[in-house]
Amino acid sequence: MERLTLRALNRATLARQLLPARTSVPVIQAIERLAGLNAQYSPSPYLSLWSRLQDFHRDELTQQVEQCAVARATVMRSTLHLVTARDYLLFSVIDEC
Repeated sequence: MERLTLRALNRATLARQLLPARTSVPVIQAIERLAGLNAQYSPSPYLSLWSRLQDFHRDELTQQVEQCAVARATVMRSTLHLVTARDYLLFSVIDEC
C-alpha cells in the first residue's frame, strides 16, 4: 500500500473544499459538499462560493435562500453557517442526540 504524504493529504483536503480550482457544480451541491459555509458575516457565503464555482452569480444563492432550499442557522460551534435544508435537518437531529 502506498503511503499518503503530507502534500498529498493537503491537496486532497483542498480538493474536498473545492479550493484548488474553480469548478462547475450547482450551488446546492457545493454547499452540501462543504457541509456548510461560514455565514457570520452576510457576504461571506457569497464570496466563498464565488471563489469556488465557475460562473457563480449571487442571485443564484439569494434565490436558494428565498426558496428555503438553503438556511442560515447556528449549526456548528455556535456559529452561523449556511447549509442546505436537507443538511439542516440532519444537523438538528444530531444536536438533539
